[in-house]
Amino acid sequence: MSKQWIMYCIVLFQLAISSITSAAGNGVPIICYHDVGKTANNEYTITKDTLKNHLSYLKSNGYNPISLQQYTAFTKDGVPLPDKPVMITFDDGYISFYNEVFPLLKEYNYPAMLAIVGSWMEYAPSDVGKLVSWQQLREMDSSGLVSIASHSFRSHRFIPMNVQDDRGELLSTRIYNNGRFETEDEFKQRVADDLRQAQQQFEKELGHKASALVWPYGEYNLIAIDIAREMGFEATFTLGGGINRTGSEGLLEARRGIIMNNPSTSLLASFLKGGGLEDKPMRAAYLDIDSIYDPNSLRQTNNNLNLALNRFYKNGTNTVFLQTFSDEKNADNIPKAFFHTTAAPVKVDIFSHIASILRNNGFLVYAVMPSLLSQEFIKEDRAVQKRLIDLYTDLGSYAYVDGVLFQDDLYTSGTEEFSPAAKEMQDLTVQLMKAVRTYRPYALFARTIYPEIVLDNKKQEKYAQSYRSYLDTYDYTIIMTNPLNEKQNGDFAQRLGNLAQTALAEPGAAKKVVFKLNTFDVGRNVWIKDKELKEQIDALRGKGAVNFTYSPEYTLEDKVIK
Repeated sequence: MSKQWIMYCIVLFQLAISSITSAAGNGVPIICYHDVGKTANNEYTITKDTLKNHLSYLKSNGYNPISLQQYTAFTKDGVPLPDKPVMITFDDGYISFYNEVFPLLKEYNYPAMLAIVGSWMEYAPSDVGKLVSWQQLREMDSSGLVSIASHSFRSHRFIPMNVQDDRGELLSTRIYNNGRFETEDEFKQRVADDLRQAQQQFEKELGHKASALVWPYGEYNLIAIDIAREMGFEATFTLGGGINRTGSEGLLEARRGIIMNNPSTSLLASFLKGGGLEDKPMRAAYLDIDSIYDPNSLRQTNNNLNLALNRFYKNGTNTVFLQTFSDEKNADNIPKAFFHTTAAPVKVDIFSHIASILRNNGFLVYAVMPSLLSQEFIKEDRAVQKRLIDLYTDLGSYAYVDGVLFQDDLYTSGTEEFSPAAKEMQDLTVQLMKAVRTYRPYALFARTIYPEIVLDNKKQEKYAQSYRSYLDTYDYTIIMTNPLNEKQNGDFAQRLGNLAQTALAEPGAAKKVVFKLNTFDVGRNVWIKDKELKEQIDALRGKGAVNFTYSPEYTLEDKVIK
């Protein structure tokens, strides 16, 4: 397994534990196992004793494992389930499933789903290990306890995703090869060919098509889902943890909590009951690619990035807001992009490389994207919207991101008049969110807002912003605090406390609001002292704030925010 995959799974399991609520009457948590061994010799192998303890816990605590057929009927048609339902799944088709798991399923009379990689059944890579045979699969398939799902035919692997040769998952990545990206039509054809071959193999060996597809590494996009449905898959499964309810999302994007590091029964209990790890507050930092990119040396760029990584670790950063456009502009005054796109001039395609390294190291990456680029793209509003949708589509197509931050560039001063497009910006951002989620369905979205709007509803029309609608529309609302400190006398920390008290009074705001603090005083041309910054943080925390982001970052300086 790659380092990227290991880090990704750790984050997913943590999210699974923190996000699942009690399953009774609400939906279905799904457990994802892999291998069973005498010892837990890697992150994905559990011991037989651990598995027995898990199954015993389910039985003694009234949980009811359900079959793939029951799950499909529930999510598709709302067919009722027994109390405290849970679904058990295993990936990859290791021989341990037949030797160790299948006997336990028969002992407990518990159903489960096993996902196999078609090409591995013909010839598995040397590092995979021994797998089940088709004869064993036929036996389990006819038992009534085991549903056999496809884990793709030949797509359980990584391929080049950019000129720097970073790797991405096959069923959600545009391959970069021979100096170009594959087209969307080529991507669709490749996915269709793979899933068609998987179904043909199922029909040949088991006498029927697979009704479920398990996305390799949990990575997929909405285009691939449409193709899977065309190929006869009724349900598809991913990762990420969470509760699965009725509806198309539960049916086609079923979330599973991945079991890692041979967890104890108490950790499983936390997963099922919604306890365990708490939601991790966002601690974000902005990273300016202009400040680390060396046009003459990828190695130096990577070295500069490593300096930033080290500082992020020291500061407790878990999320990075990564710049997508350079400060450099072309002859028409249009900013240049750092990612592959046909909707804007490109300075260099390096965003996906930097994002990949950040994600490999356990950080969530949000692309900092323009809303209107101050209308520098083109003057006609309709054309601006089309160009922006193309821009966001390209971002989702060619880069892995966990989210997008809409950078508010609707105006340059508080008195500027806005075009109709600016006043309709929120509707436009919804379209942009849809464009990204076509390729990155799990992406979250944040948007910045000025503090005046939060403190004074009368300012909403002036700024074409609405605080309540932000909370309802976006996953995170980032409140800029620096305007409160500009040309004002008095205690800044006190003003911050008042801002937090007002902002967090809105229902549901506590987990969705991020306070943006400036670390550099432009007026004095100095970094803000640690003591001063701590006073600001304490003032916000004293009113219930939990999420923070800092800008600008100390890009190449070893300075720690306390």
